[in-house]
Amino acid sequence: MKRRFPTALVFSVVAVVFALVSLLACGAVQRPDGGQGLLPVGSPAPDVFAADQHGAIQRLSDQRGRAVVVYFYPKDGTPGCTEEACAFRDAWDRFTQANVQVFGVSSDSRESHEMFANQNKLPFPILVDTDHTWATAFGVPTKLGATARVTFLIDPDGRVAKVYPDVDPGVHAEEVLKDAAQLTGAALPVAPAASGSAAPAGAGNPAPAGAGNPAPAGTPGAGAVAPGAATPGAAPGAAAPGAATPVATGAVLPPAPPAATPARR
Repeated sequence: MKRRFPTALVFSVVAVVFALVSLLACGAVQRPDGGQGLLPVGSPAPDVFAADQHGAIQRLSDQRGRAVVVYFYPKDGTPGCTEEACAFRDAWDRFTQANVQVFGVSSDSRESHEMFANQNKLPFPILVDTDHTWATAFGVPTKLGATARVTFLIDPDGRVAKVYPDVDPGVHAEEVLKDAAQLTGAALPVAPAASGSAAPAGAGNPAPAGAGNPAPAGTPGAGAVAPGAATPGAAPGAAAPGAATPVATGAVLPPAPPAATPARR
């Protein structure tokens, strides 16, 4: 005669196993620097790079001298991620006035990023992290391939100044802008009176300097790298006009080799 286990006992065992698996899956991320969990305040930011929605290589260490916002989000096109990206878009002019760069990061493909950026007119780079190199370096957990919603504010010296593990997508951009402006010493730019996105450039409302719209000579910030453009001295393989679109490497960059000493004659 076969022995039958009570149904309640079977369900209890299954529930315990599921809870253990979930607990292990949500455990702290093991970072390459040997730590666990989110990269803490005061830590040096990892030297990582990746392709953006245009295929240009963006290297985090090239942003030294300005504050950087690195915000991780789960997936292109979802309601919360769209709301968060559009909030950064609407405050973009004030971020540039405060000398703050913004990088969005998710595990979506470059093609997905390009479509998402075009649909929402995003003026800042969103980076391809399909292999989760950026997420792992910052200690950001992933679930079913999607990255958790976490933001890091990096100071001009390249160290983590603040971590935002619990983000409200609708108001987060304003919160980060206020903190970032304090890091750069810039006066907090005033939000435009009109609601919604910034008005297009026109008479009496010149477009901000950037790619295709250089600042006049003598203007503060003239000659600065346009947000979203490849930074001078970026990692080898940066996309050039007309060049094939590179794939995201996401790898930690090795130190540059020393310059060769000219041979004596």
